[in-house]
Amino acid sequence: MKNLHFSEYFKDFLYDLNDFITIYENNLHVFNYTKLNKLSADEIVITINNKKILIKGNNLKIKQMTKQELLINGLILKVEFIYDE
Repeated sequence: MKNLHFSEYFKDFLYDLNDFITIYENNLHVFNYTKLNKLSADEIVITINNKKILIKGNNLKIKQMTKQELLINGLILKVEFIYDE
């Protein structure tokens, strides 16, 4: 059996998921997002797997963006699901 360091195990575990969000320091990494709905310096709304997610903060900006992934940087104050009625 191969011995994995925790960081390698965690990375392998995350990439087994269809979509996920990781928050660290002043960064938020989104994997497998569907749509970028709103972008401003204090709010970003994205859709992941038919769920809308609101990211609130200060000085928010997209540092990197690919077809599948987003890297958001800034002071992240809140991340929440938006439930449409």
